[in-house]
Amino acid sequence: MVLLAVLVAGFLVAMLVPTRDGRRAPRAAARLAMALAMVFAGVSHFAAPASFIPLLPEFVPAPEAVIAATGVIEVLLGAGLVVPRGWRRHVALLLVAYLVAVFPANVHAAVAGAQIEGLGGGNNWLRLPFQAVYITWVLWAVPGTCEPARAVIRRLRNERITHGAPLRRRPPRP
Repeated sequence: MVLLAVLVAGFLVAMLVPTRDGRRAPRAAARLAMALAMVFAGVSHFAAPASFIPLLPEFVPAPEAVIAATGVIEVLLGAGLVVPRGWRRHVALLLVAYLVAVFPANVHAAVAGAQIEGLGGGNNWLRLPFQAVYITWVLWAVPGTCEPARAVIRRLRNERITHGAPLRRRPPRP
């Protein structure tokens, strides 16, 4: 829940601190807040690596190295959200993929009842729905991130799928 607190606090500060042009757009503030939260999370992998070991299943080799690697990835993804505009969408998609990839570790921690420093065992279950919140936050904060998916949907709607019939929505039920 610390990550959520950093995310919300970062958003509020980013909204309150004016830019040269005046007020910051909410999406820009959300992007900066997620960047701050990811850098914070990544640095915490190095500040307290032992607290992350319970998240990993026992079969994961070299858990300390995995924790260090994920810390580096989180710092890089956070920093990537503040790079020039042309790269942000790609970084956002990588961040979404990363959040999906680490979800099984959160499930493992919840199911195993892992005791994580600073969290009670019951809080592990709260981490699961917040993963969707973080993913949605990233997709909303970086405009154009959903465009590749929208392009595929448009193409599928315009193509003839089976038997020459275009893809259509079901008619509403009476």
